[in-house]
Amino acid sequence: MLTRARRLPHYRYILLGMFAVAGAIYVVAPLAVVVLNSFSSVAYSVFPPEGYSLRWYVNLFEQQDFYLAAVRSVVLALIATAIAMTVGTMAAYSIVRYRRPWANLVKASLLSPIVLPNIVLGVAVFMFFIRTGAYGTYFSLVVTHVVVILPFVTAVLTAALANYDWSLQEAAMDLGAGPLRTFFKITMPQISVSIIISSLFAFVISFDQVETTLFLVRAGDNTLPIEMFLYLQKWQDPTIAALSSVLIAFALVIVVVLSLVMRNKDLEATLLQQDRETDK
Repeated sequence: MLTRARRLPHYRYILLGMFAVAGAIYVVAPLAVVVLNSFSSVAYSVFPPEGYSLRWYVNLFEQQDFYLAAVRSVVLALIATAIAMTVGTMAAYSIVRYRRPWANLVKASLLSPIVLPNIVLGVAVFMFFIRTGAYGTYFSLVVTHVVVILPFVTAVLTAALANYDWSLQEAAMDLGAGPLRTFFKITMPQISVSIIISSLFAFVISFDQVETTLFLVRAGDNTLPIEMFLYLQKWQDPTIAALSSVLIAFALVIVVVLSLVMRNKDLEATLLQQDRETDK
């Protein structure tokens, strides 16, 4: 009887499971509505759909503006992510490794854009680039996207380096390796999962920027979110739902790939640990 009682899950685990299921439904339900609406057969948004059709996916792939805007968004997100990863990695490394009196001030400065609403940040950068004469340039877009995504990169990599064993780096340098070689051969592989996660996170945030980009982009150079916004001003058909469904599928692919990469990393770490124990 006692053994059977021990096998029963504790009420806290039951509540936790119910809360997790409710949270998953809360997140997935709006996405499910969007996906179902993309297959609607009528030219207006209604749920549940009155009928099902692929006409809006056909209409989506006929929109040349969406293709061009998607290319602009991908290129802009890649450039901004590359710059933010470089700056964020160096900043996180210096903050955690050296722990100077100014480290907390630098960290607070890098994380400060998170505090500001994006619409306020958009107005601020708009006024700044107007006064400096850089408004409407590609440089202003890149700088703004870097400012938006840099806090997330810095936060993730700072947390990863906080648990890093610095004795490995010191041992490599004692054996004659230079600082750069030590970083790329020793430090970076140890935090590679965090680097991948932060880079994908930064790319998605940059790709999805609307508020800040809206103040800086010029007509004819719209990114994909801005192009979607302008399309909704003219038409209210489910074409945007079809495009959103494509983006959701793309995000799911990224999540699956990331999960496989992390699983392989964990498997490699486990096998390496087993080999070490066998050698002992």
